[in-house]
Amino acid sequence: MNHPKDIAPIAAFRNVETTVKTLAADSAISAERALNAAIVNADITRGFEEYLALVDQYYAEDVEVSTDVSPDALVGKQRLKSLLLGFLVPLHIMAEMGGLWVSIHEASIPGDSFDEQHSEWSLELIGVTGRRVTQAWCVRRRWEQSRVVSEYHYAHRQDGEALSFDDLLIAAPRDPDTVKPS
Repeated sequence: MNHPKDIAPIAAFRNVETTVKTLAADSAISAERALNAAIVNADITRGFEEYLALVDQYYAEDVEVSTDVSPDALVGKQRLKSLLLGFLVPLHIMAEMGGLWVSIHEASIPGDSFDEQHSEWSLELIGVTGRRVTQAWCVRRRWEQSRVVSEYHYAHRQDGEALSFDDLLIAAPRDPDTVKPS
């Protein structure tokens, strides 16, 4: 027959297990909030390096990034940084030199798992003409020891037409045959 004193070690173990899970969840939530705040507060007009530093700070070496629009996952921090460079460098140039206004926003989405965090993102681009386009998507990140080990992008949508060269302050190259010598 079980007596209360026989159950005490089991109850203590469950309390420790619950405490460990709670601490892990708190750590993932804190890291998620810090990463998201850093992304929102970075300024693309200053440069793209802030974003790459966030990859170094928050992502595991063997992070796996995938999306609902591509069947192939990207694996590794360096591959992620290369992909980001291909997006961030042109965005930086258009913002710094072309007058493009860039705004990014994030909202947390409640989740069911302590080691997974969900958020909704929107990237708004406004050209010098006032035309705008907004890209929106959701992200699910899985965390281990304050590092993103898996990131999945889903529910992509776009509001507005893509911006054109006319929406920037960058002059189009001229045809040398039509330029008159001075």
